[in-house]
Amino acid sequence: MKQILAFAALVIMITSCNTNYEKTKSGLTYKIIKGNGKQKLKGGQIVKINGEVKIAGRDTVLFTTYNRLPEYIPVDTSNKLSHDFNEVLKFASVGDSLIVISLVDTMVKRGQLQYNNIFKRRDQIVTTIKVLGAYNNQQEVMADQQKELDKEKKREIAELESTLKKKGINAQKTANGVFVELQNAGGAPKVENGKQVTVNYRGSLLDNGKVFDSNIDSSFGHMQPFSFVLGGRQTIPGWEEGLLMFGKGAKGNLYIPALMGYGPQGAPPTIPGYAPLKFEVEVLNVADAPPVQQTPQMPGGGAQGAAGQQGQPQQQGQPQQQGAPQGH
Repeated sequence: MKQILAFAALVIMITSCNTNYEKTKSGLTYKIIKGNGKQKLKGGQIVKINGEVKIAGRDTVLFTTYNRLPEYIPVDTSNKLSHDFNEVLKFASVGDSLIVISLVDTMVKRGQLQYNNIFKRRDQIVTTIKVLGAYNNQQEVMADQQKELDKEKKREIAELESTLKKKGINAQKTANGVFVELQNAGGAPKVENGKQVTVNYRGSLLDNGKVFDSNIDSSFGHMQPFSFVLGGRQTIPGWEEGLLMFGKGAKGNLYIPALMGYGPQGAPPTIPGYAPLKFEVEVLNVADAPPVQQTPQMPGGGAQGAAGQQGQPQQQGQPQQQGAPQGH
C-alpha cells in the first residue's frame, strides 16, 4: 500500500508540474532521485532493478516486479534515443531511483506502439525504477538470480501452505513445496521416473478457482487421456514431483506454487504470471515407457498449444536472464 500511495504521489507531482524534471531530445521526461550508492553504471554491465509501469492517471499496473523477482537488464551507453527508460538509465548509480515519462503519441509515430484499448492518444507511460545492483558478467548475474529464486520459492511455499491451512486442506508437502492431497493412493504399479503415466485431470487457478484446462470437460476440446513419461521434462515440475506419491488408480489434488508451475510469465491468456495452481488428477495407468516418444500436449495447454510453446515452464526453476519492463 505504501508503494502504491508513493507512486500515486509521484504521478500527481509529475503531471501537475515538471519542476526539477529533465527532458531528452526524444521528448522523454525523467528524474533521477539519488540514493546512497556511489557505484556509477557503466556500459557492458547488467543491472538488477525493480520496476513498475503504469499509465498516468489510471490505477492499472501494466508491469511490476515489486514483491516478485527483479529484472536484469544491460546498460546501453549509446546515444540511441529510444524514448524509454533505457535512454537515461546510463546516468544512474546503484541505489538511485528513476521516474521516466514516455509519450504514447511519440512512440506510435516511431512505430514502437499502436493505439489500442490500453494505449490511447495523449497517454503518458510512467515507469519507475529502483537500481538494486550492477554486475560485470553473466556468472555474477546467475549467482544473484539463484539467490532471488530461492527467496521467491520460499515465499511462495509459505504463502501456499498458509492458504491451504486457512481452507482446512490437509496436504503433504514434497521436497520442493508441492502439496499433495491424496483421496485414494492407488496401488501397484507406483508412479516412478521413467514410467509412462496416463491421467485425467482438471487444472484451476488456486486464487479464484477458475478452470483453465481439463481433459474431462468437452468445452476444452480434448477429451483423450493425457500420457507422458515422468521425469522426461514433458510437463511442469509440480507434476513431475507431486505424482511420485500416486499409484495406479490414485485420485488426488496437486497444489503447485508458481515456480513449480508456469512461473513468472504464466501461460497467457488463461494462466497469469506467479499463479499458484490446483490440479485434480486421476492416474489411469502406469506402464513402461515406449521406445519412441512424441511430445505430448502439456496440461494447461488445451487450445494454447503443445508442450514447449507456453514459455517452457519446466525451466522456471533455473536462473535465466529476464527481459526489461516494457509498456505492454
